Amino acid sequence: MVNFLVERATSDMLIGPDWAMNVEICDICNRDPGQAKDVVKGIKKRLRSKKPKVQLLALTLLEAIVKNCGDIVHMHVAEKGLLHQMVKIVKKKPDFHVREKILILVDTWQEAFGGPRARYPQYYGSYQELLRIGAVFPQRSERSAPVFTPPQTHPLASDPQNLQKPESRQDTAESSADAEYPTLR
Repeated sequence: MVNFLVERATSDMLIGPDWAMNVEICDICNRDPGQAKDVVKGIKKRLRSKKPKVQLLALTLLEAIVKNCGDIVHMHVAEKGLLHQMVKIVKKKPDFHVREKILILVDTWQEAFGGPRARYPQYYGSYQELLRIGAVFPQRSERSAPVFTPPQTHPLASDPQNLQKPESRQDTAESSADAEYPTLR
């Protein structure tokens, strides 16, 4: 089933990323870590496509699972040859956008996963291999989301313990807005 979802999320019939499908795949990996291996294998297969659109959608899905699914995905990406596949794609002089996306991901991941002595040195190794072949990494954006999602700092309004009667929730929102934005007189 998960292979079908990966195929749908990376279909060349899509206009752009299907974020609902990507999130569903992330949820499956988080609910059942045993599925993560199949998701990574499916993404690796889609990266072998000759169509740049399919490759970009596969890279977008890969980025989503790395950012949202934790260590089991990090391990499978590192150990299932996916990073090597990405390096091979760059060596073949692919579509510009595919190349840029791979370079951005590898650069971000090698930094996030701590270099050559980290738990998964394969990320750093892929980065070093790309440097050896002369790859020029794009400048990092200050606005990009971190690989590791920071811990929640504010309670979610949808949490059952935070649900209140609508009238009391509105009063709370107004009072906090008053404190945040005092009326100018």
